[in-house]
Amino acid sequence: MVELKKEHSFRIPLGADLKYSLLLTLVLFAFWVVLSGKLEARYLIIGFLTALSVTVITRPFSVLSRDSAGGAAVSVWGLPWLRLLAFLPWLFWQLVKSSVSMAWLILHPKMPVDPQVIRFEKHFPHPVGYFVLANSITLTPGTLTVDVEEGRFTVHCVQAATAESLAPAEREGEMPRRVGYVFGVEREVDPGLEDDNNGEEQ
Repeated sequence: MVELKKEHSFRIPLGADLKYSLLLTLVLFAFWVVLSGKLEARYLIIGFLTALSVTVITRPFSVLSRDSAGGAAVSVWGLPWLRLLAFLPWLFWQLVKSSVSMAWLILHPKMPVDPQVIRFEKHFPHPVGYFVLANSITLTPGTLTVDVEEGRFTVHCVQAATAESLAPAEREGEMPRRVGYVFGVEREVDPGLEDDNNGEEQ
């Protein structure tokens, strides 16, 4: 199998995030008005200036990296937020299932654990992809991301079944595949492997 990236760019031109900064300022200001409940002019001015100050101070943190030419930046505003939100219910369900499984292991008289360290590769077009996958694995009871280096993940698993679900021998694990979909990564059959398979079937 060969891992390919869809033609999706998470980069935005420098300065294009101004509209997002303005939106953030307005959201913070509205939040301040709701909490304070004061509509006098002086309080509104103080609230708006406070929201604007927070936006200006935090704006540099929204830029994760920049092009070497300085023409574009990888920003949090370019993240696939809708896909991330759609991923969360599935992740929550995995946390529930893994928690029940770990509780069963702890209460079992023989404690049938099979600890092992596995390694697999997964590459993302956005640096946050590595962060999401590594922390999703660590959040799931029974697994711990030990190291991530250049797309190579090292994970400690308490059970063999968990290790198999993350890094099966003949296909991609479900969690890496789902996180890959969030960040626009897909897999397709290597033409060379496909030809070999066709030859074997004949």
